[in-house]
Amino acid sequence: MHAVSAKHFVDSEFGHVHRALVPGALKSAYDAVEALYKEEPLFDVMTAKIGKGHVIAWAVDRQIERLLIAGRLPFDYRWVSFERPTGKFLQIRLPSSTMSINQLPQPTDIPRDANFRTNRVLNNNPLLPLNAEIIDERRVAGLPHLILAHGYQELSFAQIGVLHPSARKFGWIYRTPNFLAAIRAIEPETPPAEEAADVEAVVTLKDEIARWLRDNSDDGRNNG
Repeated sequence: MHAVSAKHFVDSEFGHVHRALVPGALKSAYDAVEALYKEEPLFDVMTAKIGKGHVIAWAVDRQIERLLIAGRLPFDYRWVSFERPTGKFLQIRLPSSTMSINQLPQPTDIPRDANFRTNRVLNNNPLLPLNAEIIDERRVAGLPHLILAHGYQELSFAQIGVLHPSARKFGWIYRTPNFLAAIRAIEPETPPAEEAADVEAVVTLKDEIARWLRDNSDDGRNNG
C-alpha cells in the first residue's frame, strides 16, 4: 500500500496557477483595510485597532469571493453558518475537498478550536502518513478539508495546509511553501518517475472520494 501524499493531493486540488492569484487578492484586502484605518477617524480607537484582524478577514473573504464570482478561481462556494448562530464562513468546494480561510499569527500555528473545522478535518485521515498512530483506519468518510491560512495583522505569509485529525496534538500533516515567497516556475506536465506512485495514490483517493459522494448522495457540502 502506498501512502497518499498530502502534498500531491493539495497540488491537484489547488495548483500553482490558482495559487498565483492569491497573493494579489490578499495584498488588495490588506491594503484596503490599511487605507480605511488611516482615512477614517472612527478606527482611531484602541478597540478598533485590536479588532483590525476581523476587518482584514472580511476584506480577504471579499477578495477571494470576487475571484470565485469572476471564474478566475473556477470552484463552487457558499456561505455556511457556524454551529452557533454567530455568523457564516466562506466554504470553497474544490474538486475532491473543501477549503476554508483562516488567519494565523505564525505559519506553524494551528487554528483555534471550532466545531465546523474540527468536524471536517476528521475527513483528512486518508492523507495521514502510513506510520502515523491513529485509531481509525484510513478510509474515506467525507471530503478532506484544506485551510488557506494567511497572516494576522500583517501579510507575512500565505499557505494551504492539511490539519491532522488530532490537530492539537499533531498539528499539520502538510503545509505548502509560503505563496508570497514562492518562485513561480513552469510545472512539468509529466511528474518525475519517483513521484509516479504518489500521483497514482492521489488519483485512487479521488476515485474513492467520488464513490463515497455517489454512495452518500451528498455534494460534499454537508458531510461533517
